[in-house]
Amino acid sequence: MSTDAHAHPEHEEHGGHHGIAHPPAELDLIPSGRIVWVGVVAMIVFVAGSLAAAWQMQVTRRVSNPEGPVAFPASAGQAKIGIVEQRLFEHANQGVAWREQARRHLDSYGWVDQSKGVVHIPIDKAMDLVEKGERP
Repeated sequence: MSTDAHAHPEHEEHGGHHGIAHPPAELDLIPSGRIVWVGVVAMIVFVAGSLAAAWQMQVTRRVSNPEGPVAFPASAGQAKIGIVEQRLFEHANQGVAWREQARRHLDSYGWVDQSKGVVHIPIDKAMDLVEKGERP
């Protein structure tokens, strides 16, 4: 038995297990050089792709519009263009102003067509006359 123990010293170190030798543990090394290399290559590819895309946009712009950019429209910056309100609804007061103007018109006297003798009267008075059956 003493001959066996000296012939296989690893058996004594590992608790006397017969026939099973455990390999040594690996060192925990992170391949930081490889990680940095992959990061640098990725950055180079990203920068090259960005520059290629910017160059392609410039070429496409020159081909699509050889005369240069279109002139700034004169109507830009106006509150209303055609029938489209250009301001945010929260800031638009045109509807309030129109409603006040229409209300003043409904509450006043005035000519509709002076040559034909057609006038307008306040809406309340006109409704009272219609209710009474009188037509102006």
